Amino acid sequence: ATCPGLPQRADLVRPPPTESMALSMTTARPAALSSRVQSGIASFRAPVAAPSRGSLQVMAASKKKDVRLTITLECTEQKASGVGGMSRYMSQKNRRNTSERLELMKYNPYLRKHTLHRELKK
Repeated sequence: ATCPGLPQRADLVRPPPTESMALSMTTARPAALSSRVQSGIASFRAPVAAPSRGSLQVMAASKKKDVRLTITLECTEQKASGVGGMSRYMSQKNRRNTSERLELMKYNPYLRKHTLHRELKK
């Protein structure tokens, strides 16, 4: 089927298999495919064996303890002030470098100022 106005590319069109091509395919393919090749319905790909289930398993090293912990920082001044709500921040710390509780100055939107936030117990 040709489309008028479009250039034709001869290298994309595959010629129909001849008898000599069918014979050359039967010598390169396994015996199970030879009847399909001779009848002209061969797919031009080699059969691929399905991988066995255990052959592609990747084993990852398991961690004993996570070095980085997710911690919660809570405002220390808000309970005493009587303002509703509680200012809390989530952060991470390295267990090896910072073994004691973390204290940071963070912004408290309820009090509208920076206050001391301490790490909560887990």
